[in-house]
Amino acid sequence: QAAFLDSKGAYALVCPCVASVGRPRSSMDRVMRSRAWRSVVLPRGSAQVQARTLVTATSIKPMKRFYKETSVEESGAVWRVLLDKRPVKTPKGSFLELPTLELAQAVAQEWGSQGENLRTREMTLTTVGCTAVDLVRPEKAACVNRMLPYLAMDTLCFEDDQELLAEMQAMEWGPVRQWFEDRFQVELRVGRGIMGPRHPQATESAVEEQLHSRDEWELCALEICTNIAKSFIVSAALLEREDVHSKDAFRWALLEEHYQIERWGLVEGEHDVSHTEFMMWMDACRRFGQHGRTLSPE
Repeated sequence: QAAFLDSKGAYALVCPCVASVGRPRSSMDRVMRSRAWRSVVLPRGSAQVQARTLVTATSIKPMKRFYKETSVEESGAVWRVLLDKRPVKTPKGSFLELPTLELAQAVAQEWGSQGENLRTREMTLTTVGCTAVDLVRPEKAACVNRMLPYLAMDTLCFEDDQELLAEMQAMEWGPVRQWFEDRFQVELRVGRGIMGPRHPQATESAVEEQLHSRDEWELCALEICTNIAKSFIVSAALLEREDVHSKDAFRWALLEEHYQIERWGLVEGEHDVSHTEFMMWMDACRRFGQHGRTLSPE
């Protein structure tokens, strides 16, 4: 989740699934090599798949700001972010490219708002942009395949045995599932207890076909959001609906946790921190959705 530039201008990033190979080029590369991949086993019929997950580097030495000015420039059909008139590059050495002027300005503002030391863990827009260019652009089909298992066992397609919680789930989740069915022209089923929802095969096929038409930035944001929320349905609603905001995705994805907090209270220093990080990433992912790309930097 952290972005860095070393003293020689070599860009390195600790973000979802970035892993360096070969000889470390810098101290930041060594951070990346420590363990930037983590495997999550998810059910998909009888097969097992590996899903990407956000990782957090620990005990990172603060990096001082090494640039004065930020700006953006158009390059063909994309936009780039400049630090002292030099374009930012990704961990793999590609230019950090963004699909719209608004997103490029938002990323530039992310760099420009840094103080004496870079708050790298908070540079979520840079992380999403670099991951899209380095990891999703070359293998878009693989990105789609990693998300489909989440739909098969989507959080919003389970109903709890507790009556009060089940009523809350039906009230909160029912309309979202209906929107998803209408949007993708599919049928969703609901599992109860330990039984999975068992959606029709045509549902996964229809969703997969539509995902293949999306660009690397939206796919990347959708995957990161899905991984955090553990719900492809929530992620699709957040990135596609103008009336859905991060707070809505937050409540839908963590509805059972909210139910427990309302009954037993918030554990300070545990729930509150994880909730802040959740919202931070949802905000970043939403900016990369089709409708979010024209939003002015906040």
